[in-house]
Amino acid sequence: MASSSSSLYDESGRVVEFLAANNFIMALEVAKSLVSGHPDSALANALTALTLMKISLRDSNVVRRREYIASALDFSKTALALSPKSIAFGFLNAKIHLANAHDDAAIQECESAMSIEDPRDPWLDYLGIINEGYDSDPQESSKESRIERVRTELRKLLVKAKRYKFKRLVEDHSLAEINKEFQALQDRKEEIQTRFDRERQSFEKMEMPSPSTSTRKLKKVLSNVDMITRARDYWNNGMSLEAKKDFLSVRIEKFFHKNKSMGVKAKEMLAEAVEYAKETKSWKFSTCCCCGQRFSDEELNLEHIKSTHLGTFSEELQSVVPKIVPASEIEIGDWRPVNVVAAAKLIEDLSRNDSANKGQDEGKSQDLKLKNLPHCNDINRGMLIKSIWILLQLFIEIECFAPSHFYMLLDLILEMLKNQIPETLLNQSWMKTTLVSVWFLDEPELESVQEFLIEELGISCGLQGLYTSFHRDKARRDLTITHESIVFRDDALSHLIPLLDETSELASRSVDDIKNVGQEYRDNIVQWLFTGGEPIGEKLKEWEKYREASKSLGTELFKIIESEFHRLQNMCERKCKYLRHEKLWLDMEGICLEEDKRRKEISGYPQSYRSLLLKRQKDIEKEKSIEEMGSMELDIIESVLKKAQADNDIKILFQMHIHQMGGKCFKSDATILATNAAMQQTWNKLTMVTSYDYRSIVVPLLKTFMRAQLQDMVDKYATEKSNAEIEVLLSELNLNAKNNTGREGVDARQGQGKSKNKKKKKDHRKATGGSEDQQGNVEQTSVPAAHGKDHALNPEIVGPVTTDELEQEERELTRKAEEECRVEEHRRMLARHLEYQRQIENEAKQKRLAEIDKA
Repeated sequence: MASSSSSLYDESGRVVEFLAANNFIMALEVAKSLVSGHPDSALANALTALTLMKISLRDSNVVRRREYIASALDFSKTALALSPKSIAFGFLNAKIHLANAHDDAAIQECESAMSIEDPRDPWLDYLGIINEGYDSDPQESSKESRIERVRTELRKLLVKAKRYKFKRLVEDHSLAEINKEFQALQDRKEEIQTRFDRERQSFEKMEMPSPSTSTRKLKKVLSNVDMITRARDYWNNGMSLEAKKDFLSVRIEKFFHKNKSMGVKAKEMLAEAVEYAKETKSWKFSTCCCCGQRFSDEELNLEHIKSTHLGTFSEELQSVVPKIVPASEIEIGDWRPVNVVAAAKLIEDLSRNDSANKGQDEGKSQDLKLKNLPHCNDINRGMLIKSIWILLQLFIEIECFAPSHFYMLLDLILEMLKNQIPETLLNQSWMKTTLVSVWFLDEPELESVQEFLIEELGISCGLQGLYTSFHRDKARRDLTITHESIVFRDDALSHLIPLLDETSELASRSVDDIKNVGQEYRDNIVQWLFTGGEPIGEKLKEWEKYREASKSLGTELFKIIESEFHRLQNMCERKCKYLRHEKLWLDMEGICLEEDKRRKEISGYPQSYRSLLLKRQKDIEKEKSIEEMGSMELDIIESVLKKAQADNDIKILFQMHIHQMGGKCFKSDATILATNAAMQQTWNKLTMVTSYDYRSIVVPLLKTFMRAQLQDMVDKYATEKSNAEIEVLLSELNLNAKNNTGREGVDARQGQGKSKNKKKKKDHRKATGGSEDQQGNVEQTSVPAAHGKDHALNPEIVGPVTTDELEQEERELTRKAEEECRVEEHRRMLARHLEYQRQIENEAKQKRLAEIDKA
């Protein structure tokens, strides 16, 4: 026995070495030799099973792989039968079942191995070979610690088996090509959107300019800063409220006939726009991408396209489009991990209270339990639960979470919780009907649930990509710039009033209120008029180019809508087929359930399920005309009769197919909702591409016209103001000149009097014949010869007075020359003042430009 045991272990070691070196041929040869020499050895059978399983996993030939797996399963069962207390061999058996896609059998083997009491296993050292990725712990020297480690690995395998069970349940390989097409169309839409954004930015100048572009644009605005300054001054200080009202209310007739900047095309476009606005009371319009028909309402355009150019679904197909699970289904409380032990105790205590108070409202009792659930601070579990909640929010936000998804997820959670939490918790009604159950899952189960949502909904159905696309579109909408608006002033629709933006408070006012907006544009209107404004001809070309590009992109988007429509139609038809099959399986299961009920109620000879199915088959065949459903039912009955004989096998087959139909509907619903959401996204893009606003071309025309008008008014105002200032200055100068003249006249008269007196004295001296000194002496010592009598002067002695007149004329000429000099000096001062003012304004402009360059 010692020699035999030694040989067994030696050969077993060789098998392990070959497996570790991936030499599977030699490993299988030694293993078969080993089991041939030791057929009753559990270890020999287990190693052979392990070798066959590893070979099967690496063989691409499906037939050989099945043969290897079947053979491995036989050896594994033999090993487990020879050593039923071996937890490691139970683990191996479960792995082989899982590799063979026997998920339920794998789950059962895991649960059986975990329930072994006092396992006695000399083969734990081989676990590293059985379970790839298992790292042995040097500190696990005791058998108990090693067994506990195996139980941990078993639980992970159990979770994996349950996850695979649901994965295979919802798996539908036929959707692979559909999902590829779905993603290709999403990429195509993104490309079209990018092209449209480029065209719209080119037309509306919505692009974010580079710093150098911004500088050039601002320089262009500030290059005419003198005109803007003068216009603002005129608007704020020189223009009456009535004048502002008249200026802001532009007569359409005047706009047409006195607008020098408009050519023939511009006038035609303006006439078209105004006529449309008068008729529809709106500047916006939408055109059909197929026939070009124009609509004042976007929704009317979409309805026209759907009914005239696309088509609609039948009522049956519309009925299978799933509803959306409301957000309230996940807004059920605090999404945090629950302390399972404390929760079980709480439920038991509350249940006892319920029994004592039978009259208490059951709903109130459930609310009390949910509100008082004891949470715990398990960080890893908390993060996973939060991640699951975010995923669910994401799917609901894009309207891609159907009831079939909700219930499949709930089934997966309850499957994970089976045999993991007390029955008192598992049997609570809210555990089976709400997603509160996810709070009770442990970390491995939570990871599996998260993986299921990401892979089976997020990736395979393209929902994550759709979510990203939706948020990209939302970001685009948030960047949309509102249009400058225009309203008609009166009922006759003869005047236009500009508003600076469509969302302004003014836009919602009555016509009477809008008439009084002059003061409210105190700081805005001038800046608005002198900002932007490319040549009208260029704007018209851009408008035509934009319309043409939009039409082309709209046609491309409609083709995508057609593809999405046909895909949605096909998926709805496919789901109808699944639902018919599901109904047939349920009907046949119902026949068997009726028999079960009859057996319980009536004693006697029971009828087998097989006989009942044969009877049903004959009844259908007797019908004169077998409809489609009857033909499908016959196919199903024939299939069941071939595969199963015993009642239990038939029942299992029914349940398996019913679950399969549920799984197919799970993926169908995901694809239907994803296509529906994508199609709605395409409709939104088509609406955007085919919608126009006449204001985008009328506003520049109106702006150019009003700017030219305002410039003329400003120039006229500046001229009048300058002339008035000169007149005031000249008046002041004339007044000063008159004052100066008056003073000089007085001085002249006083000077003339003195001159005459001096002349008389001089003439008197000549008559008496003495010098002035002598004359003075005579006056002092003698008395005149004829004192008291008047003596006439001799003209010859006095002489002519022409010298004084000449002096007076000279003074007058001097005064006039000085006055003209003063006037000229004032003129020069005024010119210097105006030049100085212009210099200050120019320096201010240069300073602002320098600051912009620096920025």
